[in-house]
Amino acid sequence: MMSEAEIKSVYSNNANLRVEHTPRAGAPAVLLLHALGVSLEMWDEQTKALASHYEIIRFDARGHGKSTIGGPPEATMELLASDALAVMDACGVGRAHVCGLSLGGMVAMHIASRSPERVLKAVLCNTTAYMPPRETWEARIQTALTQGVEPLIEGILGRWFTADYHQAHPESVDKIRSLLRQASPAGFAACCAAIRDMDQRDTIRRIRAETLVIGGSKDIGTTPAQAQLIASSIAGARLMILEAAHLSNIEWEEAFTGTLLRFLDGTL
Repeated sequence: MMSEAEIKSVYSNNANLRVEHTPRAGAPAVLLLHALGVSLEMWDEQTKALASHYEIIRFDARGHGKSTIGGPPEATMELLASDALAVMDACGVGRAHVCGLSLGGMVAMHIASRSPERVLKAVLCNTTAYMPPRETWEARIQTALTQGVEPLIEGILGRWFTADYHQAHPESVDKIRSLLRQASPAGFAACCAAIRDMDQRDTIRRIRAETLVIGGSKDIGTTPAQAQLIASSIAGARLMILEAAHLSNIEWEEAFTGTLLRFLDGTL
């Protein structure tokens, strides 16, 4: 029987993380990891679809949404993965399907390659194992710390959704704009540093969990070529390219969610 969602605070590495946990007795768990700058609400539609068959865990990354940043001022993928595992532990979940998009996908790769005993299946969405140049991330960090996240938001939204989607679904774009405005400048900058310093091109070859890679044909941030690199590096990984930009779970919600559900239940 499915329970109501529980909101809790989980302490991890000097940060208090806002966690939403929806238990479901006897069901496998799904851990949802969100993109840079937003929060767990990014996964609202997928959560609705998953809730009838899965235990669901989603949380705000440090310095995002209603989670505190804690420390240090610059995060690493190791730190962000440690946060995710602490959240699983606090929810009493030993193993979960791990689904992450963008930054969340990077964290999911780190968990799957270094803590394989915690992962049932991995879903890596609109993400990359390596994202140079460093100068781009340095510039974003400096802007966030000196001017706040606001000057970056419209550029982010321009990359995250196609022009057609902006025009057809302004309310969905506005929702993500609102979430971006909730990110603390220090939290945004800390996670930018984690992306700046990341190179998982070799370590993802260790991943043995059954893996699905989802990309967007119109994603200029994490391109189809980057999705292909991940898929080709992981033994047996499957690749699905949707006609979307970066937030494919929102822009192509029906196709994304259907693909996710079929992969998790073994019918894809």
